[in-house]
Amino acid sequence: MRAVAEFVMKSRGRAIGSAVATAFVPVLSLVSCAIVALVWLRMGRNEGIKVLLAAAIPGLYYWLGLGSPDVLLALIGAAVLAEVLHSQQGWSRMLLIGAFLASLVALSVQWLSPDMLREVINLLLDQGGLAQQYNLSASDQEQLRLMFGLLLNGVITGVQLIMLIVSMALARWWQGLLYNPGGFQQEFHALRLPAWSGLVLPLVMVVVASGQSWLMPVIPVLVVPHLIAGLALIHGIFGIKQYNSFWLGLLYVTLLFALPYMSVLLVLIALADSLMNFRHRLAPPPPPPPRDGDGES
Repeated sequence: MRAVAEFVMKSRGRAIGSAVATAFVPVLSLVSCAIVALVWLRMGRNEGIKVLLAAAIPGLYYWLGLGSPDVLLALIGAAVLAEVLHSQQGWSRMLLIGAFLASLVALSVQWLSPDMLREVINLLLDQGGLAQQYNLSASDQEQLRLMFGLLLNGVITGVQLIMLIVSMALARWWQGLLYNPGGFQQEFHALRLPAWSGLVLPLVMVVVASGQSWLMPVIPVLVVPHLIAGLALIHGIFGIKQYNSFWLGLLYVTLLFALPYMSVLLVLIALADSLMNFRHRLAPPPPPPPRDGDGES
């Protein structure tokens, strides 16, 4: 991966060509976002905008031609978050701004067509057995369809936000490899959300429970910053305690096979850390100051 970063940073032409080529392949749009972010982080806003405008051409094609705005939104999001990091506002601020922007997207963009959405919801209700298991009436089923639709739109947006954050992490890692070895690891291990951010997610859940169901797509999006912060806390603790990296790999394997349960656990850990600062409590005490005469013969 270092070779990719070195190739991209050789010249503006290589950066633009690489960003455009990878943006044309939806699977590689994550790499295109990382390239835009890397140029923005290293070379500044002016160079970053040039690469962004070129990479936006495939994004416009997918949006106007195929009705899929995800590539264009991801590229714009990468530029905005890169500007946040470039201005030294830190990862916690970047995650919260990303979650805010993604919440607006979740409320305004419908990712699935009405027909596809109806098929997915019917699959959950009928083949999932929810309608028969709980003996739901027709009106209850219609209400459940509406709730599922809103929640599913939020989940898709949350996944898009996770992929965008992965792009930012890749760009920051590339930058560390080339110009600041160990810088990304230090930043990520220190990631901790402010205490007030832990109140937003419960507050939105209370508002949704009180009848404001239109806010339901926001809930999965607001989970994402805490999920990332929980992973950062685990990495930070492993770094402080010098644990074997095998257990960290095992954590990710467990996360793949028990995603809902592990996600809840990581979010709860991140919420607690925003109040208690576990890294500070677990860090070894500083060495005592030298006394007068120490080291003298």
